[in-house]
Amino acid sequence: MTNEAARLLDDALVLSSTWLDELDLVTMTERRLALAGLLDPDLAVDVVAIGKASREMADATALILGERIRRRLVIGDDASAATREPPPDLVIGEHPIPGTRSLNAGASLLSFLDQSTRADCTLFLVSGGASSLCVVPEAPVTLADLRGLWDAAMTSGADITTLNKLRASTSVIAGGGVLRHVRTSRSLSLIMVDNVISGATWVASGLTYEYEPSDDEVRSLLERVGLRATLLGDRLLAASRNRTSVAKPISTQHENAVLAEPSMILDVAIAEASRRGYRVVDMGSQVQGDVSDVGSQWANVLRTEVSSNAEVAMIGVGEVTVRVRGTGSGGRCQEFAWLMAKEIAELERDSVFVARASDGRDFVEGVGGAWVDGSTVERARRLDVDWKLVAEANDSHSALGALGQLIEGGHTGWNLCDLYVALT
Repeated sequence: MTNEAARLLDDALVLSSTWLDELDLVTMTERRLALAGLLDPDLAVDVVAIGKASREMADATALILGERIRRRLVIGDDASAATREPPPDLVIGEHPIPGTRSLNAGASLLSFLDQSTRADCTLFLVSGGASSLCVVPEAPVTLADLRGLWDAAMTSGADITTLNKLRASTSVIAGGGVLRHVRTSRSLSLIMVDNVISGATWVASGLTYEYEPSDDEVRSLLERVGLRATLLGDRLLAASRNRTSVAKPISTQHENAVLAEPSMILDVAIAEASRRGYRVVDMGSQVQGDVSDVGSQWANVLRTEVSSNAEVAMIGVGEVTVRVRGTGSGGRCQEFAWLMAKEIAELERDSVFVARASDGRDFVEGVGGAWVDGSTVERARRLDVDWKLVAEANDSHSALGALGQLIEGGHTGWNLCDLYVALT
């Protein structure tokens, strides 16, 4: 790596993380609660927090509401318990593939909501990951079927909204089902958005948004994940029909509101890049699509920008889709970075690319993302690592690990998609 590339990498790493110091969850939560009228000192609240950022969202709310909180249930992942001593109301599920602990979390949620309460309002704090951390599948769907649905989505390269619609159509609690168990006359959801395709509606499989798809819509969704006319697809369709037939009316008056969204971290990164003297190319807060297509788009813009004399920062936020065909190990950020390594190697100026998960985990435990520069492909070749074979095997983790180009990850308490930065 040249000295210039090293400087660019230092800048890119700062740009991809500085938002962590700028965004304040307590302030954002207090503002939203005020808008919803929940800062009334006489109002009693039950809190249900679900997702990868559940503990931080619940703790922020506790600082604001204090003793006005009557009861609380927090459902998170292993990282939620690992950072510090877990509270007694924390239930751990599994992510990204649901397991027996996820079933237990689902049972805990229903038990919590079905109990009598002295609260005036139920406050849901929802973040990404809830779809697998807390599950109550509708019969005849089983836990094994949910795992099969995940595998089909990964193999087909289906987007997250397609997957979450199928999850919701076969769930007792998702797609608004949870609202049928709320006992308070009023309820509110504050949502941390990690879905760039459809926004808050399909975070956590539309947990607090009503969704009752027709048979035709479910069949269309099954087609997209390659499960149409399969035994698993038939069970998923049957569950959707059962869910509709047993649905009871919703008695609570519910409101959904966005607490935080991906554009917030994009704005912070752009401001920092401008402060450092870069001419910014804003790639937006809805970077999505097949990772190969997105990589080609970014490469084309980079090739255009290289012809100028300016120092350029391309910055975007989103969530690319990876179609898993190989048996290797990796994550969205690692796959994107590995594809960009080949593109950057062909540029005439020093360039770097960083892809980083805002929640601190790029599928592989302990990995938050990856970086590449113009020398990555050549250095890999010297280690007998073939760029093309790695891409075909979806084994970016092994390759980038061998090169020392993984970014260490850890629980951030946020979940606002991935941040992508290219500097040249």
